[in-house]
Amino acid sequence: ASGLSCGPRRATGDHAPVSIEILIPTTRTLGGATRALLEVITGPGFHNIDGPETSEIEVELMNVEMEAWPKRVPTDVSAEDLGETLKGDKTIVRTKIPLRSGNFTLFPGFVILCRNDEYEAFEEDPRARQIIGRESLELAQAFDAPEVIICGDAASDFIGHEANDWQSLKDILEDEDLPHQVVAIPGA
Repeated sequence: ASGLSCGPRRATGDHAPVSIEILIPTTRTLGGATRALLEVITGPGFHNIDGPETSEIEVELMNVEMEAWPKRVPTDVSAEDLGETLKGDKTIVRTKIPLRSGNFTLFPGFVILCRNDEYEAFEEDPRARQIIGRESLELAQAFDAPEVIICGDAASDFIGHEANDWQSLKDILEDEDLPHQVVAIPGA
């Protein structure tokens, strides 16, 4: 695994709670996807996904050397300027945008909503399924994604290593027998 994952993971043999990742594919560049999310978050916001706790958003950037540093939007840089910077710097491989609960983690070709909620609750609780379902649908619609993966383990750990595109990620999740659901988005 890459160490770039979204949240807490289950150790081998451990039955600790596993966070939820909602993954969608995107054809946008890392800069374009980051900018689009920041413009929604700092503008009208999402209806079903809680935004950050403050109006200043500390976006974490990470390069291929696994060095990370923050950029504050809008204090240090605008969403538009950050998007352009990311488009011009191909060494940046991940951005992370904090939310009130969880975060968005973006890689080239992928947008991930990382929730602190337990995947087991999603599997067993109809209310949790409805909440995650609404968030998934809203995120997929924002990026015109044809499907979404709701995963309860380290799906993001494979991105950039074993999985470099949407299909290879789905194949790995199946091969590794990780708890997940692939959901087609109606009308996409």
